[in-house]
Amino acid sequence: MKRSLRQANGFSMVELAVVLAIVGIIGIFVWRWVVSTREPMQRPAMLRQLGEAQAAVEGFVLAHHRLPCPAANSGGSEACSDPTAVRLPWKSLGLSSTFGQLHYGVNRGGGVDLAVAPPAAVSPDLNIDFTGMPVIPTYPTFSPPIAASSTVTAAAARATAAITAASARRVVANGLDWCHRLRRFAANPAAAGILSAGNVSDSMPVAYILVHPGENNQFDGNNAVGASATWRFDFPGRAQDANFDDLTVAVGASDLDARIGCVGRLSEMQATAQGAYAAYDSARVMQEYWSLRVFDITAAESAVQSAESGVATAALALAVATASGVISIASAANSEGVTAFVVGIAAANLAVAIAQTVYAAKALDDAKAALQVAKEKQAATDAYAAKVYDTFTQALTSATKLDVKGLNP
Repeated sequence: MKRSLRQANGFSMVELAVVLAIVGIIGIFVWRWVVSTREPMQRPAMLRQLGEAQAAVEGFVLAHHRLPCPAANSGGSEACSDPTAVRLPWKSLGLSSTFGQLHYGVNRGGGVDLAVAPPAAVSPDLNIDFTGMPVIPTYPTFSPPIAASSTVTAAAARATAAITAASARRVVANGLDWCHRLRRFAANPAAAGILSAGNVSDSMPVAYILVHPGENNQFDGNNAVGASATWRFDFPGRAQDANFDDLTVAVGASDLDARIGCVGRLSEMQATAQGAYAAYDSARVMQEYWSLRVFDITAAESAVQSAESGVATAALALAVATASGVISIASAANSEGVTAFVVGIAAANLAVAIAQTVYAAKALDDAKAALQVAKEKQAATDAYAAKVYDTFTQALTSATKLDVKGLNP
């Protein structure tokens, strides 16, 4: 009985040994397979981390109208006053601390600091002061007073409000202003002190650059040069070998300009601003035309007043001529007798006075008709002026909205 138990135990130990041997062999194969596939599994992760860092850096531009400054240490906060800072500011970008291993550089030289918010250089008026556009005037000295209609007054008030809103944007910087700074950098890539990737013999200007230390977690090649050296970032896409496994993302000015939407937004802004220009010019011409129409009314009213004075003068002359003729005839009859000459003179004077009265009355009718036409033209001009003001208001408001929007979606 005991012997059978010992035999059973012996078979169990043998079976256990066989199992352990099999597990060991499988473990060796698995270990070798993991080792052989370790680098391909890590490389996508490193590239993914670089992509996330790139998205965070460019998202920072949309929020702050500038590129972030590098961090001086693994703490991850921007160090804008430290020229030797070279780490990714992961904390300022809202990333995890695992991104602290990345190096990051941004152009701050060549007279174009991409990590500093720009001045307000772009606004809907593009430095044209719309506040110089006068409101349609009134002329209270005339009777009745000549003034713009309530429709025109309301339209002018809306235009004034649009001008005020646009003027307020002139001192506010946004992403469009930063796009202008980026374009200045792109226009002068050979300026001294600009950020470059490469080596002493060959390099290319970049707006910003991100570097991952690779699998060995050490920066190799030119990426290993200290911050005080001329070069500290290698070419992106450099061939990987036993001495270099860093991964680099370098973004040039033109590439960044397209990635954050500067091209489309600035083009749209320029087109809308040109529309505001045209509407502004139309409004100024309309105001001059409105003033001419008002002057036409004043001239017509003056003509009416002159015609009324002419009628009064002609009527007085007619009365005088009539009285003079009667007196002349009576005087001649008492002295020498009425002659044909005296009657003829009296009749001629009376005829002239009657003609003058008729002409004065006709002139008065013509002046009143001209005044009515002038008032009708001015009323039509009021309707036109309201449309012109509203067109200007819409164009300037659209430009202001684009300026407020900036680079944001």
